[in-house]
Amino acid sequence: MPKVSSADVQKNFGEYRVVAESEPVHVMHYNKPSVVIVSADEYNRLKARDKTSMATEDLPEWLIEQIATSEMDRKYDLLDGDA
Repeated sequence: MPKVSSADVQKNFGEYRVVAESEPVHVMHYNKPSVVIVSADEYNRLKARDKTSMATEDLPEWLIEQIATSEMDRKYDLLDGDA
């Protein structure tokens, strides 16, 4: 993923628009991440995922209870450690 300055994007937007068709372009402002340029297809894919997610407070009570009392398979215990 290329990281470019906002000034460079301003001067060469067409170039970075083409790059963004195949990979995200991270735009830096004063050496800090500011925005990411992505293709319209990638943006639409991400927005479609928004529609499949749900806020915790919107979950039904029975599902919250089921999640709270569930246990993970022991074969995944290794995931509890620090990476």
